[in-house]
Amino acid sequence: MTGYRFHRLARYKIFSLQKIVGAAYLPIDRSRWVSHLRSMSAHYKSLARRTNPESAALFPLNGTVLLPGCDLPLNIFEPRYLNMIDDALKADRLIGMVQSQGGGLAEIGGLGRISQFSETEDGRYLVVLKGLKRFRLGEELKVSTPYRQAKLIFDGFEIDADTHDAKQTSEALSESGRADRATLTIAMRALAKAVKVELDWDSLQEIPLPLLINQAAMISPFQPEDKQSLLEAQTSDERRRLLIGLMHLYAGQINGNGEQPTQ
Repeated sequence: MTGYRFHRLARYKIFSLQKIVGAAYLPIDRSRWVSHLRSMSAHYKSLARRTNPESAALFPLNGTVLLPGCDLPLNIFEPRYLNMIDDALKADRLIGMVQSQGGGLAEIGGLGRISQFSETEDGRYLVVLKGLKRFRLGEELKVSTPYRQAKLIFDGFEIDADTHDAKQTSEALSESGRADRATLTIAMRALAKAVKVELDWDSLQEIPLPLLINQAAMISPFQPEDKQSLLEAQTSDERRRLLIGLMHLYAGQINGNGEQPTQ
């Protein structure tokens, strides 16, 4: 990928962090929206805890991961995946996002629920998946549908539900919490500067740290292998540390020669 193309992709994705996350958290009527967010956060936390499907449709999409509490916009145009969305809307609205890996599918993916849906005049579906929690891929099923389906295993990902109800209060009152956010902000500024993107940093400060970590991990212009590592991080703090390292690494590569790091 040329440096020019990579810069355009990186700038788009980082702008999306402000557009998708910042705008979602900072509407004009802030007090009413904060109350609404708290209610929805509790709803999705409860939903994530009780949603444990034995199997789900799979949407393999390299370079894309879905983490708990985050929104993933998708532009669906392939007939088999249009079929998948139709079936999901008639059932539980659940889709399993997974990357390809080593000629097969990655072992760990993210379960999402369709939270927004619209259809374009040319027949495409524009959907938004809300990340519920991660899963471990089980046995792939023999099905008649044009899209793949597999059994899902949720053991070991119980803490994912808590991300939906993350609070900023405890973080703001904690010295370590403030330090954790500060080091992440420094890394985000380095990457944003490298790709020449301006962000509303005050708006991003309003986002609880676990959600900010997850959304930044999703939309940062990293290699699929690096995104998978972020997805598989066991804790939010482990993901934050890895994310900071990757941001500095990619920013350094861009500043050095205009190319993304190679594996």
